[in-house]
Parts: sequence; structure tokens; C-alpha cells
Amino acid sequence: METVLVTGGNGFLGSHLVTALMEQGDTVRILARRHGDQAARQGAETIWGDIRDPEAVGRAVAGVDRVIHTVSNFRHGGSDKGEAHSINVEGTRLVLEACELHGVKQLVHCSTIGVHGSVREIPATETTPYNPGDLYQQTKLEAEQEVWRFAEQAGFRTTVIRPISLIGPGDKRMLKLFRMIKQGKFVKIGPCQAFFQPAYIDDVVAGFLLCLGNEQAYGQVFIVGSDEYVPLEELFVIIAEELGVKPPSVRIPLQPVLLLAGLCEALCVPLGIEPPLHRRRVSFFQNNRAFDIAKVKNRLGYQPQVGLREALRRTIAWYEQEGWL
Repeated sequence: METVLVTGGNGFLGSHLVTALMEQGDTVRILARRHGDQAARQGAETIWGDIRDPEAVGRAVAGVDRVIHTVSNFRHGGSDKGEAHSINVEGTRLVLEACELHGVKQLVHCSTIGVHGSVREIPATETTPYNPGDLYQQTKLEAEQEVWRFAEQAGFRTTVIRPISLIGPGDKRMLKLFRMIKQGKFVKIGPCQAFFQPAYIDDVVAGFLLCLGNEQAYGQVFIVGSDEYVPLEELFVIIAEELGVKPPSVRIPLQPVLLLAGLCEALCVPLGIEPPLHRRRVSFFQNNRAFDIAKVKNRLGYQPQVGLREALRRTIAWYEQEGWL
């Protein structure tokens, strides 16, 4: 058993990784920013600090065997350019430097399928050309490239994981979609034929754990998640069925919404105001997200256990348990 640092260990993915690592007997340390009177995670050592603070990063990395780096900035509509770069790129650079200084055995870096943007080949793979479509995706790509440059220059063992869109207990990003479908208020924008591929959190965590200390993972990038993707139109129907309501039927054209979103950004972003409507949000209805996970299956023996419908069902059950649906 080893000591593993999880940066962003109180986030959605990070907290599930912490639980899984402790369950398999590893000693776990967390680097996280404190929110209010947030308590430390029981069973893990918590270092409170910002990923942009060299001293905090150094304290967190010192003495650990491996690092799983999951910290990234919360996605906004374009009003957070400086923050996105400082957290995603400069923060990753600080983690890399600390890993080299303290002799860490391996860094597992959490990137995103977003580096591929809206994919043109269906399904996309790890070698699909980069095509970042927004600030978050662009800075995550820059961070990933920083990892590869560092690995080459320092001879450092690294693994990059690009998780497929995460859902499951602890995630609230999809809550609005589920809630509006249940309430009969969801409006479809455009034809909704773009593919979506949700991945259940436990499956993605299993992929991360397979990479730790695994020579087959060193120097590799893996797309990790489910192997089922469906058009958005079908996704909305499945969610409605699992909620026991009628599927959404109201649809509005895509182009007018895109124009309005662009106008909102043009007015708000120069003033440092988060736009009430922005193109990244509308891109949910446009972007193809369909990926092949053959590489991680073949190289590491990875096998997702939770199918698409079951993943949605478990997510709904958690939302209901929390009183949000």
C-alpha cells in the first residue's frame, strides 16, 4: 500500500477517488480549498490550500508516492480567462515541479475529452485531433501538453486520463436537465442528434485505479468511461422514462439561440460579468461526444460495469434521496 495525494480531493471525482483508495488500503492525502467551515475528510489527511500556491502544493506533495491531479476551474461562460489559465495550466505546472522535487513515483493527470471538442469521427479515440471549443477545453489542453513536455524533459512517469462525461451520486451538473424534464419544462434546442456518452462515476474511478503503479499505463493517455453513446434525442427519452414522465416535445431552432448567446457574451464578458446565456451552454445541444475506449480495455483490462440506463437510474435515485427531484 502507498500514500497517494488527490488534488481536488473534495470535488465530485476527487471525493470518489479518495473513498476508493482508502477502501483498497492506501494512505490518502487531499489538497483542497476550504469552503466556509468545511471539515476535513475523515480517514484522510487534508492540506487546505490553493493549487496556485507553491507552498501549499509543496506541502501536499512532500512524502507521497503517487499523485492524482484532478483540480480544474469551474466552467464559466468566458468571464474567467485569467482564473482558467492560472488554475488549469499554472497550477498543473506547480504540481509537476513539486513531483520532481519530492521524487514522486507517478503522476496521473486528469484531463478531459473536451480537448477533442465536438468530434468529427464517430467514435473518437485518443489519437483524434485536438479541437477545443471553449476556454475550459483550451486550458485543459494546454495543461495536458505541459504534462507531456515535463515527462519528456524530466523522464518522469506520467499517465493522462481523459474521462468521459461523468454522472452519478455527488454530481449536480446534470441536475437541471433531469429536473426540467421531470417538470415538463425542458426545451430542446435544434435537432438534438449530437451524441452524448455519460459515464458512471464508479467506472471512471476504476480506470484511474488501474493506472496506479501499472507499467502499462506509464507514458500513456486513456479515454476512460462507458462504451455507450446515444443521440441527445434518445437520451432525453430515456431520462423521461426513468422519471416516469412524458418525454420533452417543445423544440426551438438552434441559430437564434446561438446568436443571443453570442450577444450576451459580447456585452457581459468585457465587463467581467458572467453571461446569463453563453455559447458553451448551448454547445451541449451541438457537440458530438462519442468515444471508443478500446485502448484502456486492451492495455489495462478495463471494463465498465454500469450501463447507460442504469447509470441514469442510479443518478436519479441519488437526486431523489437528496430531495432535489
